[in-house]
Amino acid sequence: MSASTDSDAKALAQSVRQLINAGAFAEVISAIESGLLTPQSGSASIARLAAGRSAVQEALTRLLRSWNEQFDAQSNTVFALQLVALNEAVAQTASEVTPTEVVWTGPKVEGSYLRATRQVVQDIIGAAQTELLVVGYWLAGKEDHEGIINDIIELIANAVMRGVKVTMVLDEGEKGYGKNNRDTLISLWPKHVVLPKLLTWEIPPDDKHLKLHAKVLVADRHDALVTSANLTMYALDRNMEMGVRVQGQPGERIAQHFDLLQVKGILVPYRN
Repeated sequence: MSASTDSDAKALAQSVRQLINAGAFAEVISAIESGLLTPQSGSASIARLAAGRSAVQEALTRLLRSWNEQFDAQSNTVFALQLVALNEAVAQTASEVTPTEVVWTGPKVEGSYLRATRQVVQDIIGAAQTELLVVGYWLAGKEDHEGIINDIIELIANAVMRGVKVTMVLDEGEKGYGKNNRDTLISLWPKHVVLPKLLTWEIPPDDKHLKLHAKVLVADRHDALVTSANLTMYALDRNMEMGVRVQGQPGERIAQHFDLLQVKGILVPYRN
C-alpha cells in the first residue's frame, strides 16, 4: 500500500468514525442512497444535512471530498454500499471487544471518574441470573461496622433465593477476631436461607504461609471482577484498592478455571 493510499484510507476512516460517533452515519447513508448527497454536493447541502452539528458538517465535507477524489465519483449506490460495509465491520469489531472497567476504592480525585468497588460488587451480585462465583481471602464479620458486609451477604442470599447457583471459595485460615471465613459467613447468613456451596483450598500443615489470596467475582460466567479488595468494610470503602471488571470470554475462562480446581480436588468442601 502506497503512502498516499494509506493516507486516503485514514482520512475516510476518520470521517466515518466521526459520523458514527455523532449518531449521523445512518442518516448520511440514507441521503447518499436517495441522491440527496452526491460527490458534487456543495456547502449548502452539507450544512442542511448537518443541521448545525459542526462535527457532522466537518466529517461530511471530508467524506464527500474522498468520494469525489479517491473514489472517482462512484455512483451513489456503489459508494453507499461501501459505507454500509464499513459500518458493519465497525459494529462487528466492537461486538468482539471485551468491555472493561477499572474499579477503585479510595480517596476521590478530581478529574477521575472510576466507579467504586462496593457499587460494582453490588451490581454484579444483584444482576446474577444463573450462576455466581465469589472468591475471597477475608470475609469480615459484624465487627467490621457500618453494615457494608452485611449488605453484601444479604445480596448473595437474595441471589440464592431467586435460584442462582452460588459458589463461594474462601480461604480457611483464621482471620480477625479469632474467626475463620466459614464461621463469619454463617454468623451473617440469614437463617431461613440455605447456605451456598462453600469451597476452600486446604493448606498443607507444614506451610502456614500459603494463602487462598485471590479476590474474584463472576456472574453468569460473563461478568467478572478481579480486584485487590477483600470482602471487608475497609477494602470496599476506605483502603486504596483497584480492580478490573471484564465482560465476555474472560468471565467464562475464570469460571472454567475454578471448575477445574474443584474437579481436580484442589478445591474441596469447606467444612471446619
